[in-house]
Amino acid sequence: MLADNNRSITASDIRRFALFLAVSLVLQASPAFAQQKPLIIESSTMQPSVSIGRPMLTWWDVKIQDKGLVTGKFRFVVHSEGYQFATVETEELTLNGPEQRIRVLLPAVDCAQFIDRLYVDISFRGKKYSGELGQQILRVPFSSKSVFMCLSGESRIVRKKSPQRDKVIERLKFENLVPVLSNSKMAIDETEYLQTIIASIDPADFPAEPLAYCGYDVVILLNDEFRNLRKPQLEGMLAWIKAGGSLYVEPNGVLEPYHIDFLRSLTKEDHRELQFQVDAAGKLPADTIPNDLSTMSIKCGLGDVVIRTENPDQEINAPIETWRGIVTPLWKWRFRPIPRPDHVVHEVGQNGRPVEKKIPNSDPWGFSMSLFSRTSLRPEQLLDRLMPEGVRMVPLSLLAAILIAFVCLIGPGDYFVLGWMRIRKLTWLTFPIATLGVTALTVWLSNSYMSAAETRRALVIRDLNQSGDIVRTNRFELLFVASTHQVATDVEKGLFTPLNTGLSFNEDTRVWAGGRQGFVGQNGRAIGIRDRNFAAPIAAGDGQARTVPTQVQGRIPTQFAATQDLAKWTPQINRLMSIPGTAASPEVDWSEFDLKTAELQSLSGHQIPPKLVNLAKARWGEQVMVACLTGKDRWAYDHSQGWRSERSANIPFQQLNNFQIQGIPQDQVTIQMLQEPDLFRWIYQASVAAVDQGTFRLMKQTAPKGGAIGDDLPLLDSSDPKAWLLVIIVPEKDDFVVYRKLMKFQD
Repeated sequence: MLADNNRSITASDIRRFALFLAVSLVLQASPAFAQQKPLIIESSTMQPSVSIGRPMLTWWDVKIQDKGLVTGKFRFVVHSEGYQFATVETEELTLNGPEQRIRVLLPAVDCAQFIDRLYVDISFRGKKYSGELGQQILRVPFSSKSVFMCLSGESRIVRKKSPQRDKVIERLKFENLVPVLSNSKMAIDETEYLQTIIASIDPADFPAEPLAYCGYDVVILLNDEFRNLRKPQLEGMLAWIKAGGSLYVEPNGVLEPYHIDFLRSLTKEDHRELQFQVDAAGKLPADTIPNDLSTMSIKCGLGDVVIRTENPDQEINAPIETWRGIVTPLWKWRFRPIPRPDHVVHEVGQNGRPVEKKIPNSDPWGFSMSLFSRTSLRPEQLLDRLMPEGVRMVPLSLLAAILIAFVCLIGPGDYFVLGWMRIRKLTWLTFPIATLGVTALTVWLSNSYMSAAETRRALVIRDLNQSGDIVRTNRFELLFVASTHQVATDVEKGLFTPLNTGLSFNEDTRVWAGGRQGFVGQNGRAIGIRDRNFAAPIAAGDGQARTVPTQVQGRIPTQFAATQDLAKWTPQINRLMSIPGTAASPEVDWSEFDLKTAELQSLSGHQIPPKLVNLAKARWGEQVMVACLTGKDRWAYDHSQGWRSERSANIPFQQLNNFQIQGIPQDQVTIQMLQEPDLFRWIYQASVAAVDQGTFRLMKQTAPKGGAIGDDLPLLDSSDPKAWLLVIIVPEKDDFVVYRKLMKFQD
């Protein structure tokens, strides 16, 4: 009986165990099925490399596992080794399977460290599914070099194999165009410090938005690639070129009418008046460009174009020196690049007297210092002109008076008045009422003095082409809040970049991307604040690096909102770049502002010609400000009160001390410039590129980037004796509108 019972119990247990196991497997499988990701996103196989300091054009392949449409928003968090740079959330997308490619323009990343990759954490939020989609990597090659980016069209379907194609692209690289000086040993290898990256994508993937090209310096279109571009793509590229971009194009083969219109628009401002007419076969005749040239450089707005019409398979007969002279305008070459001087060594001669001996400079263009000599714009020079006049600290005397009145009210006043009225028992009611009333009064006074409302003021730079049309706009906007909270900035057809002011009115200032670098101490307050223009980590108490990056929602650059965490009474300046901008071009006859070479002498003495000031006042009113810039030691401006702020008296001396600490030599020009008004110093720095060292010894500017460094803002080539820059500043309500136009001295 016992044995039978045991056998019966054992069989029942087996059945129960089998049932339990089956139920467990079902329960374990159900969550896995429920959590199966309906989306898989990966970096596209045609994704080119990205570069620091530029907007990053990225492509993503999305695979949809479910049937039907999938609707939701993607979220991209860009970071690298503890640095967090930006958070981008797209607009609501509708995806149709089984596979779809999306394009996302990520904001520019500025980092003080050399990083070779960016990590992108991707998540999705939709109706059917919300969750993490994993991490992807964007390659950042040659981060320790000065990198130049070229965008080249390359068809995925048909690629014309031609050795001439590779030869042309090789000759277009920046490092291959550097002139070799006859008196230099050139011990420095340019490729050790410079690198040109060729990013190849299919013509169908070329963007139609002008700002999407801001991740590149030069666009290269050869043969089939130019013919495969559509009209919206050409229109967007044309706007980018006029804003300062560069294009190398070989318009061969059968062309559509909109291709011809594009070529005519490129050469509209060229004085040689090239005629683009196709023959019966729809091709450009061989003699469109004069036979003695075959390749021609053309100025288009602020940008440059090189057109080659000869047979693309034909050997390039032009010697390297001639070829260099044709294509160097693509890289914004200076009129007269000035190399670094030779080293002078003092030795003792045979007669015992000191002898000077010159040794050729092994690095005449200063490439070894290119990365270390990057100087960003100093937005704190704009603070004094943009800060609202009503912002004042509450006087200590007034605070002391309020405190004394409060003490008298709750002390003898409360005691004697309530005693006289024989209601001292109400002191428990009058005391909190008096405290709340005085607190409310103090808050009201503080808001009155410190401006409780959100303040937005801006300096807007509108750059004009030869015809006087606005080709690009840069808005430097001040945000000033009286309480710590999130502030959203709506951007339409623009790029958004936060800049560092280097100032803080609050010890508890938080750190966000593009802001100050510091660490949080044990008391939770920021310590070790340093003036940097790069994103940086905050070492929290748990040892984890954290930052508060700019959060972007929408589609860059079409329409999006940038949200920032701003601390109270801490000014923040942001850069917003648009191409060409929404403002109408001023109806001005700019030829009236022409100067003759004989008037250059007055500019050398920093005296502005009176006729420029009179013309500007007649057009824009008495409050207008006028300046002329030409060369590094010649400038002039009208000395109106609008240039200078009363709150900036000690800034020049602070800057001079900073230069001395950094070891930057101070010549007479630097010292004199530091003595000029703050607004004029900033305008000069944003308009004339320094030639001390690095690639700017060869270049006068870069293509539009919209980044924090601001090396794409300069317009004037200080080595060109015939060029000068006209600057007109017009106050409009709380903003300053700056018109900049390149001019030529009239002989």
